[in-house]
Amino acid sequence: MRRSLTFALILVTLAFWSMSIWTLSGKLAEDALLWAAAPSIVGLALLLVLFAAKRIFSYNDAVRRRFSTVLALTLLVVIVCVYADAFALNGMIFERGLEIWRLELFVDERLPLTLAFAGAVCHPILFCIAAIALLVLPAPKNDFFRNMH
Repeated sequence: MRRSLTFALILVTLAFWSMSIWTLSGKLAEDALLWAAAPSIVGLALLLVLFAAKRIFSYNDAVRRRFSTVLALTLLVVIVCVYADAFALNGMIFERGLEIWRLELFVDERLPLTLAFAGAVCHPILFCIAAIALLVLPAPKNDFFRNMH
């Protein structure tokens, strides 16, 4: 069950990245789209590195739990920031990112473009930072959570 949850989180993340790039592809030129997709490509490469380093589907439950927690937390943080930005903060968080590619002109599509920008750029960057931390930190022992009293 836990492995299937980790696999589902990976699929949701890859779908979020690819749908975000797909949404941006209709509004950006080829070179701008390549720059927008670059963090997702690096994130995919780091995902493969984590898989090769046995930090995703390890026999050690604590390693897999740490990866799943980091991935779920980064997804949650980005999605909460997007909706807080769109509905409460009036575009204060992602406004500069949308201005880089002149996407703020599409006022009627502000929420989908903000979500696409966050999925194509912000979440992969946040995931890359977390993935590098997962690679640098030592793998936890299998009974790590049981010994915390």
